[in-house]
Amino acid sequence: MIGVRTLYSVRLEGLAANPAAPADLLLLILERAEPRMRNALLRREGVPDAVYEAAARHPDPRTRRLVATTGHAPVSVRARLADDPDPVVRRAVAAAPEHREPAKPLPGDVLARLAADPDAQVRDALCDNAALPAGVRAALAADPDAKVRLGALWTWPEPPDEVVDAALGDPDPAVRRLAMRLACHRRPEFAAPLLASGPAFAVASTVPLDAGQARELCRDPRPETRAAAAANPHLPPDLVEVLAADPEPAVRLAVSLRPELTEEQRAAIDYHVGPDDRLRPPEWFWARLDDIGLMRRYATSAHVGLRRFAAHSPHLPADLVARLAADDDFAVRLLLSEHHPDPPGELLLAMALESPYFTSLDRIGHPNFPRAGLARLAGSADATARALALRDPALTAGLAERLSRDPDASVRAAAARDERLPVPRLLELLDDPDAAGGAARNPGLPEAAMKRILYDVAII
Repeated sequence: MIGVRTLYSVRLEGLAANPAAPADLLLLILERAEPRMRNALLRREGVPDAVYEAAARHPDPRTRRLVATTGHAPVSVRARLADDPDPVVRRAVAAAPEHREPAKPLPGDVLARLAADPDAQVRDALCDNAALPAGVRAALAADPDAKVRLGALWTWPEPPDEVVDAALGDPDPAVRRLAMRLACHRRPEFAAPLLASGPAFAVASTVPLDAGQARELCRDPRPETRAAAAANPHLPPDLVEVLAADPEPAVRLAVSLRPELTEEQRAAIDYHVGPDDRLRPPEWFWARLDDIGLMRRYATSAHVGLRRFAAHSPHLPADLVARLAADDDFAVRLLLSEHHPDPPGELLLAMALESPYFTSLDRIGHPNFPRAGLARLAGSADATARALALRDPALTAGLAERLSRDPDASVRAAAARDERLPVPRLLELLDDPDAAGGAARNPGLPEAAMKRILYDVAII
């Protein structure tokens, strides 16, 4: 039955994710179930340390990789896997853990060993690890492999000038080009070779420009190059005026988003931002997310694009958060809910109910997400709302049981995980193909039922 989803395998997968399942049963799943069950077992919170220890010793490298990948595993176990004989496992240790909550960083000596790993792909994977000490980053920036050196420079938030200057003489052209991009604000002479050595639009929004370079970019026949130039903070005012009347809408829009313009100047530009238009801030913007003065101008602007930009900032003060949470533009509210560490609970609930994107449900576990009073949604016509009613701590067992009989499969599946369900109803749900997985992972499932799930798939 490998790879085939049956009622029995759905139950087993649910049991593997059950936070109340005893360690001895989980160890049986680890040792005897088909490999795909180990995903449900090892990539969740609450796995007993003994299970992680056994998984880290498992003969299948895919299983050891799962331990290395999850940030839930004890750091001591992940650290030991840095010496695993399989480079795929070591790459997983080197990379940032694949889950949303920040994991405890690996010790410095382990990171240093990974930076000296004989496999270049391990060293390359380490570049994306945000917890690297400066010394390890410097070692990666001087790595024998050009791809690793490039990755080290690309992911280093603020590489020291001496590291960037050393990379200017790198034998690899891609490393040299990146080093020039990083150094050009100190050394404007690199603007010309950057503009000449690759697509101009890739750097035209950030490099310091002299008058001649700016004029040439503004006359470029490609709209994407002119749009990039229109976002360049070094563009002279006279050329800003020229591009504000450009025949291409994308160019005029880029001009309208310039930070130095007054609201009156913006309003005079013929630009349009639709509700479904996706606007990407210029490259220089990301380094100024903590510039509260700039964010305040953006958040209070009549330009919806600037308000969307401001909503990316995790540093917004409470008054701006409140203002953007009430914005008329859906994208502003969605971006704020996704990027700010302290969004209003009402905003999170509204996004969960209104957004067509699955990511809107990513933050229902946020501490600000409101729970009290959600039982009122149990009678909603919307299935998502009815499922959210189960998050109300005051929801009665009777209402939970009613939702477990909902015509919508997603609601029944959510209700099946609710600990308030009476045990007889919980056992019935083990026979519902849509809710069996949720029932099997319910902490209230009796141990005898857990053992029956293992018996049915010949694990015990």
